[in-house]
Amino acid sequence: METGQKKETGERIASPHDKAIKKFLSEKETAKSYFLEYLPAEITKDMDFSTLKISKDTFIDKKMSAYYSDLLYEVKLKNMWAFVYLLIEHKSRVDHFTAFQLLKYMVKIWELYLKQDEKAKTLPLILPIVIYHGSPEWEKDTNFISLFDDKTPGYVKDYIPDFCYTLHDISHLPDEEIKGAVLLRILLKTLKYIFKPELSHKLPEILQLFHDLTDKKKGTEYLEVLLRYLTGSANNLTEENLEESVTKIIIEGGDLMSTIAEKWVKQGIEQGIEKGREETRREMAKRLIQKAIDLNIIADATGLSREEIDSLALNP
Repeated sequence: METGQKKETGERIASPHDKAIKKFLSEKETAKSYFLEYLPAEITKDMDFSTLKISKDTFIDKKMSAYYSDLLYEVKLKNMWAFVYLLIEHKSRVDHFTAFQLLKYMVKIWELYLKQDEKAKTLPLILPIVIYHGSPEWEKDTNFISLFDDKTPGYVKDYIPDFCYTLHDISHLPDEEIKGAVLLRILLKTLKYIFKPELSHKLPEILQLFHDLTDKKKGTEYLEVLLRYLTGSANNLTEENLEESVTKIIIEGGDLMSTIAEKWVKQGIEQGIEKGREETRREMAKRLIQKAIDLNIIADATGLSREEIDSLALNP
């Protein structure tokens, strides 16, 4: 079930953040790479990644879906099933009560577990992880008990539930420390810069990572998701910035990147024509010719004949 805002029909639409994150981190190898890179080795050494499963459930309240995305994984840890709950925070500031939000979601997970297994005698372990990519540094304590007054007498602390979560502050992580599988690095670098002015300068570097993918079909699929995410969420990125970056990887990226990027360019042109942009087909064709897009792609996308395209190329 995807999170997002509600339609009149009662369906929930995934936000740009939610859709992109779930697409990337639902890839089993990408999720595995994330755990290996960013969870403590003492935990991952006991994980049997051949048993890793990804749940489709979300535990976020509708009203909070604009601020959070979540993913739930199951994996065997020392021959017992455990959950890994990944909460991605999209707020521009640190939420003081993130631990409280986590506790609510963890209770929902346990409730679902008991509903599905009425014979259960114990509760499964949940490892909570928070991915944060807001501007301010995360300086909040990651222990739930820190939400209570520090003057609370010691003799009543046994009555207060407590747990800690793993925090991954991407915004302040140096680029060289963003590691892992290709799709993971693409996602994390995008999350790091999505709200920052530097995104337009970093985007060609991020898109160039697609060149490391050998599977053209997968590359096309994920690039389309990423570009839609950027279009819907990157306020500091202009259409010209995006077009420049895509054109750059078409020219420099080789056959794989050309195949992926040209498909996206073609789709974008077709959508623009359908929406009735002010630009005429010929003007659009001229712009694409200047950017060295394949002439057959331009003809196919704009609906102009190849003869017309050749004429425009010769007489710009």
